[in-house]
Amino acid sequence: MGYSKSDFKHLQKQFRIMLIDDNGEPLSCQLHEHHGATGRITILSDTGHELTSHVAEACNIANVISSIDRLLSLPRSEIACEELSETVLLRLDVLREYISSAFKIASHNHYDETAADLLIRRWAGFLKHPSEFVFAHRCLSDWDIDFDKPPIIINTDFLAQWDGLKIREKDRKKSELANAIVTVDLPPIGDIEPFFSASAMHLKRLLKNTPS
Repeated sequence: MGYSKSDFKHLQKQFRIMLIDDNGEPLSCQLHEHHGATGRITILSDTGHELTSHVAEACNIANVISSIDRLLSLPRSEIACEELSETVLLRLDVLREYISSAFKIASHNHYDETAADLLIRRWAGFLKHPSEFVFAHRCLSDWDIDFDKPPIIINTDFLAQWDGLKIREKDRKKSELANAIVTVDLPPIGDIEPFFSASAMHLKRLLKNTPS
């Protein structure tokens, strides 16, 4: 299951509401105004006068936000949306990692993972690390025929249960999946939107707790 053109349009609208400020800039750009930001550098002229200053995490996070916004505006067909759906989830996880890393490096802040962050992290883990699922027959689930055993559904609940398995339990599950027909149901867009809100909350906390 992928996302439709209307899903992409809706996600982009909500993404911009949450993570783009009133000036049309990614929310993280406001870190440039904080002189106590981690790793801030001052750029001087040949005469020693301060020209400007730069905060690495402000731009790096902003670049990810901008790339996600462009990605959400990219598809022009339903097929393109289908193809890019998993890419969107992976890119959202890059944003999650950049934000959490900014907290870990800044000693005066603490990153608290939300349920929305966890959902994105689990889906990205599934998409990025296929070793447990590479021998599952995912494509066959699209065939319009009845199988002796119904496809195993990989969805958010499945991934949560997978996270709770012990090593030996995962090994048994891998052997079950190896010759099974599976279908992947990506999280509905209503489950993704809270991640936008969570990311904005983290960035606002980072701004609030960074000395000006």
